[in-house]
Amino acid sequence: MRILACLLGFALPLAAGPLAFENTTLESEVPFEATSTHVDFSFKNNGSSTVVIESCKSECPCLTAQVKGGMSIAPGKEGVIRLSMDTTALTGVVEKKAAVWLKGDPPSKPSEVLTIRAKIPELVSVEPKALLWDIGSAPEPKTAIVTMNDTKPILITSVTGADGKFTQEWKTIEEGKKYEITVTPVSTAAASSGVVRVMTDCTYPRHQARNIFAVVKPASVGAPATKP
Repeated sequence: MRILACLLGFALPLAAGPLAFENTTLESEVPFEATSTHVDFSFKNNGSSTVVIESCKSECPCLTAQVKGGMSIAPGKEGVIRLSMDTTALTGVVEKKAAVWLKGDPPSKPSEVLTIRAKIPELVSVEPKALLWDIGSAPEPKTAIVTMNDTKPILITSVTGADGKFTQEWKTIEEGKKYEITVTPVSTAAASSGVVRVMTDCTYPRHQARNIFAVVKPASVGAPATKP
C-alpha cells in the first residue's frame, strides 16, 4: 500500500485546538487483492496542558478509528490516529471521514475531521450498471459492456438471471478483455426488476462477480442504487 500525503498547507502542522496534525487528509492506493486499507494521522500536543481525546469515529460502518499511544496526550507528546477502511464492497475513489472529539468539545462540533481517500481498482467493470425501461415502452434489448482491466485475460464463466422476468445473453467482443451482455424484459406492462449475475475466472475473489440491475419503472423514477 502506498500512502500519499495531500499537499494541503505545504505539510505544515494543522491545528485541532492544542493538537497539531501533520495532515488531515491522506490517500491510499489499494492493491487489487486487498480487502482493506489504512492510513495513519500523526499529531502532537503543542499546548501547555494535557489533552484528552474523548472519541474518534465515523458514521460509516466501513471505517474504524484507533488512537495509538493513548487517549491522554501530555504537553509535547505525539500520537497517531489510524483510520482503517473495509474496501470489500467498494471500487473507484472512495472518500470517508472520521471526527475527533477532544474533552470539552460540544457534541455537534468536533475539534478535527480526518479524511481517508482510497483509490480502489476495479479489475472487472460494468457500464452501465443498471438497464432501465419505462412501463409501456417497447421491450427492446439493452446492453451493458463488461471490461477486464487486468494485464492478464479474464474470462466470463457464466451469466445468469434471478427470475424469468428478463432474458440475458452474452457475446465476446475481445477475448479476455471485453464482453457484451444483452438483457431483454419479457414484458414492460408493469413494474419489475431483476439482477443479472456475471461470473468470471478472476483470481481475486472480490472481483469475480458483478451485477447488472434490470428495471422496468414508471417514467419519472430514476436508476436504483447499485453495488458492484
